[in-house]
Amino acid sequence: MARPRRHWAGQIPFRHKSSSRSLARRGCGVGQDCPTYFLAGVVLIALAVPLAIGAGAIPHHEQVAPGVFAAGFDAAHGSANCGWVTLEHETLLVDLPRGVAIPEFLAMVEKTAGKPARTLVLTHSLKGDARLVQAILDRGVRRVIASPATRAQLRADDGTLDLPAIGRDGKDAPIGDAAVSVELLPFDGVAGEVGAAVYLPGRSVLFGGPLVVNGPRVPLPGSDTGKWVEALRRLEALRPSRVIPGNGSWAGPEIVARQRRFLAELRRQVGHEIAQGRPPAVAREQVRIPAGLLVWMPYDTPVAADIEHVYRELTVPVAPFGGQVPDATDRRPHALVLIGDGPHEPGHIEEGLRPVFEATGVVPHFAVDVRSLWAGNLAKVRLLVILRDGLLRPRLGADRRGDFTWMTLEQQRAVVDFVEQGGGLLNLHNSLGLYPPGGPYLDLVGGRYTTHGPLERFRVEVVDAGHPITRGVSAFVVADEQHLPAVDEGRIHLLLRSRSDSGQIAAAGWVREQGRGRVCHLAPGHTREALLHPTYQRLLRNAVRWCARIEDAAAPGGG
Repeated sequence: MARPRRHWAGQIPFRHKSSSRSLARRGCGVGQDCPTYFLAGVVLIALAVPLAIGAGAIPHHEQVAPGVFAAGFDAAHGSANCGWVTLEHETLLVDLPRGVAIPEFLAMVEKTAGKPARTLVLTHSLKGDARLVQAILDRGVRRVIASPATRAQLRADDGTLDLPAIGRDGKDAPIGDAAVSVELLPFDGVAGEVGAAVYLPGRSVLFGGPLVVNGPRVPLPGSDTGKWVEALRRLEALRPSRVIPGNGSWAGPEIVARQRRFLAELRRQVGHEIAQGRPPAVAREQVRIPAGLLVWMPYDTPVAADIEHVYRELTVPVAPFGGQVPDATDRRPHALVLIGDGPHEPGHIEEGLRPVFEATGVVPHFAVDVRSLWAGNLAKVRLLVILRDGLLRPRLGADRRGDFTWMTLEQQRAVVDFVEQGGGLLNLHNSLGLYPPGGPYLDLVGGRYTTHGPLERFRVEVVDAGHPITRGVSAFVVADEQHLPAVDEGRIHLLLRSRSDSGQIAAAGWVREQGRGRVCHLAPGHTREALLHPTYQRLLRNAVRWCARIEDAAAPGGG
């Protein structure tokens, strides 16, 4: 009888199809005999494996650092990995072995480590894993350490399972001993409902669990890809020398960076489609992940379900708060940040604005779905930041007949009410352009778009050096579009002006107050270079603090 196939946390198994359409989708052209490649590869792998390796046999394994071992399993088990660590008086197991006999596996662990296994730490669990955990407990393991959600899942899987260890509270937990430091890093609700990583700082080894995959497809439904990207940043900051992913080939720290860039690129591409008003069907056709971010092509290419999941994450009602409204007890200032349009993809905008929010202590909620802008969401934040124009472009190609102005009168009034009641509005770059003419939104900002010059270098000069927004700012040169807005000079206070080499002068930054709130417009910001320019970053930090009425403890001239 064939052995039942098991898959990693929601993974969809790869089924090879022979139609030319499905082969093309998977990267095989018509006329290529992909099934032959596939079967030939299986035969070659089978020939390369010693005959002793069969059902229930020990998997391939390697010592990746002194006293630290990794073991890998076959495609029937999602190319999953586990490992073990030699401590002072015992061996620590990391994750469960897949498709092998537990007694033989534990015997091999003790032989390589020289000490019996007494502790099991889990980065995740799958349905049915309670049986494996119980088998390991029956063979001498005395405690099981896991994240809160993993422990709850195991108990739900088998109500009779006795986990001989106290539950973790969700914080990083040391689990090694005097000889080897080992840390459990919980990440439940990130790459699925359950998840954690295990880090050995003294050995510079990271077991990435479900957060790091290097080869098989990463199934995204059930995950929070925004939190996932941030979690991977945290793992990157550990600077491990060796990384054992939850699934796929182990290697160096580059696989953590690749995983982060893969997720960020998918979010960027899907977000750009949303920012232009395009439906999921169009996004599915437009998304193309660069080959450099894939590993086992075409097996790890995202499928429709992955793209649709990210699309749902980035649109209402999930966006802009990820389904979690800011807690009323959270004293930090929050901001709704509406970004991205046809000429401006959201990835580089977010890249340019994130350092500003980190420096000012503001929690940003980035949004590419224009429906995120409404009174209910504004009531949850102190600051509104907009860097996008007023046009949606749902059609592909050069046909612009379907373009339309998106900001409704209700949305305009919501922004005005938000400011008058004490909120701050930071209006950036093209956020005057293509909005309803003569409406309350443009009246609030105090200017309107007319045109802009070519993308070239020009000078930005300070008009009022005494204002908090221009504190510590001197004239600078930036490569950008020089916008030439028409301003209501009697209602705005000019802070900056731009001057091109040809002598064109325009307003480049101003402020005004209305009701109890504050408004600032800064014209630069088209290019990544402009957004990340050190002087413009200072302007942005100052503007965020001023608009949101954040008391700045920095000394004059500080950032």
